[in-house]
Amino acid sequence: MIEKYCDIKNGALYLKEMYKTNTFGNIVTCNPYMLDQIKLIQRISQSNATVMISGLTGTGKELYAEYVHQVSCRSDESFLKINCATIDNNLFESELFGYAPGSFTGALKNGKKGIVEMADKGTLFLDEISEMSPILQSKFLRLLQEGSFIKVGDYKETRANVRFIAATNKDLMELVKHNEFREDLYYRLNVIPITLTALNQRPEDIILLSLYFLDKFNNMYHAKRLINAAFMEKLLAYDWPGNVRELQHMMERIVLLASSDYIEADEFSLDYMQGLFSKHAVTLEDIKIQTCYPQCILFDKTKSLKEMVEEYEVTVIKEYIANFGSLRKAAAALKTSPSVLSRKINRS
Repeated sequence: MIEKYCDIKNGALYLKEMYKTNTFGNIVTCNPYMLDQIKLIQRISQSNATVMISGLTGTGKELYAEYVHQVSCRSDESFLKINCATIDNNLFESELFGYAPGSFTGALKNGKKGIVEMADKGTLFLDEISEMSPILQSKFLRLLQEGSFIKVGDYKETRANVRFIAATNKDLMELVKHNEFREDLYYRLNVIPITLTALNQRPEDIILLSLYFLDKFNNMYHAKRLINAAFMEKLLAYDWPGNVRELQHMMERIVLLASSDYIEADEFSLDYMQGLFSKHAVTLEDIKIQTCYPQCILFDKTKSLKEMVEEYEVTVIKEYIANFGSLRKAAAALKTSPSVLSRKINRS
């Protein structure tokens, strides 16, 4: 596969010219399924239909939302975004719709425009839409249906001509089934569904993106790093729980921290040493407050070093699975892939 996308010169990999044009706005892909999603966006370019983008964290939902705006008839207008998970529910309504003068203690004298009003004639991207409170879901549904809203503390309606794009990393239909998300709002948002697949399902994009990011950070840091096929094989074998964002961060670290311009395969271990609790590793919430270290191996002169090391590996893996609750979370904490852990356990 590597030879299909890369030229090899003096052992180093270079992206073939024909793949250097596989960029769409800030999106870089040559995966057939993702290209179909790009074509779908282009087909609806002159439409004002609401778009729902689904995908795991780090797959690039915001980039796809930006591309929807860039190819639309609203591209000359504003593209604004709001993350529904980062704003306190008590403030969300005023952030979204704004408020009238004197509507509450501490309010600005002349009131305040909300992000919906500021996005008039343009596009508003609502990330992590699943985190919107039930009360606000009802008011937002009214905005989608009627194109108008009422500011906090006001009595009159304000109209807004806005194209909405929503994104989620959760299964909204499952939330609907559990009455955690309004069904009518779901169908209003899900007019044009765009679904992004995980990076570990797109090996051609691992190749394309790793060389794209390598070139980007070489230019940014005035470096001349090169990678070989063995290094690329390591990238292809990794599970990428943090998806494209994790690959981007890893390539930046490699450019900054590699010991020489010619990066060997073992430089990949740099990724594993960048902090147990990094953004894409297991979070403190996932960890039970208890010791995760297995007991030491007892002295046994009948066993070889290899046998004792393998035995210790299995003990560590089983302890981590027990404490983290799943093979995937244990693999993330140990900075390896679930398939590697599974193979080591079954070896015993």
